[in-house]
Amino acid sequence: MPALLYNQLQFHNVTELDEQSGTPGVRQHRFPKEVRNSLSDRARFISEDACGCEVRFVTEAKWIRITLCIPESDGDIFVYKGGLFHSKHRLQAGAQQSILLEEPLKLRQADRTQLMQSGFAPEVWRICFGKYICSWSEVNTYGYPVRPPYAHEVPSVKWLAYGSSITHGLHNQPMTYVQQAARQLGVDVYNCGLGGSCRSEKEIADYFASRDDWHMISLELGINMVGSFTPEQFHERTQYLLQRLIDAHPDKPIFLITMYPYSATLSRSEMSTVAAQYNEVLRDHARCFQHPALYLIEGSQVLDDCSGLTTDLLHPGEYGHTAMAYNLAALMNQELQVNKGGHAHE
Repeated sequence: MPALLYNQLQFHNVTELDEQSGTPGVRQHRFPKEVRNSLSDRARFISEDACGCEVRFVTEAKWIRITLCIPESDGDIFVYKGGLFHSKHRLQAGAQQSILLEEPLKLRQADRTQLMQSGFAPEVWRICFGKYICSWSEVNTYGYPVRPPYAHEVPSVKWLAYGSSITHGLHNQPMTYVQQAARQLGVDVYNCGLGGSCRSEKEIADYFASRDDWHMISLELGINMVGSFTPEQFHERTQYLLQRLIDAHPDKPIFLITMYPYSATLSRSEMSTVAAQYNEVLRDHARCFQHPALYLIEGSQVLDDCSGLTTDLLHPGEYGHTAMAYNLAALMNQELQVNKGGHAHE
C-alpha cells in the first residue's frame, strides 16, 4: 500500500481522505470506510480520529501557512522538522484556522547528519495530530515548490501498532509509548490503536493482513475484551488474527504483547481471574504456533513500574509512556537482533 499523496503532500498513517459537508478540506482516516463500518459501534467513531496521523512535506519556503479545521473538539497540533520539535498550537473546535510557521534558520547551519539520528531528515515538515477528527485544507508556501519527502528522508522500516487506548494514546500525542519506542528504534510507526474498542475483529485481521506497507507489527490485546468476551471467544478471535498475519506475512516480525498491568491484574477479583486467563491464551498461542517470527512480550516487562499509571489504574501517565517505550524498544530490538543472527526463537 503506497503512501497516500494529496496536493504534493504525504499523509502518513492515513489510508483514506474524504470530504464532509459543512466542513472545509479533507478528513484523514486511519482505516478505510468499509473496515470502519464493519466494527463495533464505539470503534466506528474512534477509528475516524486522526490520532498518530501526520502531514509531511518539504519546501524551501521561509514562511509557511497551513490551514485546517478540528470540527468537534479543541485540540493541539504538534509541528516537527524531522525529529526536532518545532512548535505546538492550540486550535478551537469548529472553525477553520491558519497557523504561520517559520523555517528555523539554525537548522541550515547545523551538521545535517547529526540531525538525522531519528531517521527523519530535518528538511521534512511534520504536522502531527492528536485524538480528534481533523480536516486539512491547504499549505501556502507563497510561491515556493512543495514536494512529499523522498524515501531516504524518512525511516525505511514501518511498524504497525494495534491495541487499546494505551497504544492509541489518550492525552499523550505525539509521545505515546509506541511513538517514543519507534524513535528509539529508528522506525516509522502506523498507530492503529482503537481506544476502548480493540476487539480483534475478523475484519481488522483481514485488513492488516492485506496491507503490504508494514515491516513489523505489535499486538497489544485483551484489555478491551475482558468482561465482554469469554476466554474461549478471546482465543478464537486472536487465533484468527495471528493466523491471517502469519499466512500473509510469514517473514515479518509479529510482537504479541500480554496485557499491561492495570486495576484487574493489581487486585484479587473475578475480573483478575479472567485477565489472567486472557494472558494465558496469548502465551498458548505463542507456544502452539511455533512461528519463528512470532515473539511473545510480557506486558509486565514493558510496564514494569505500576506507579507509571495514572490514578484510573489503566492509562499510563507521561512517565509511564516514556518508561514503557524504553523497555519495549529494548525487548523488540533484542528479538530482532537474535532473529537476525540466526539463533533459535524461544
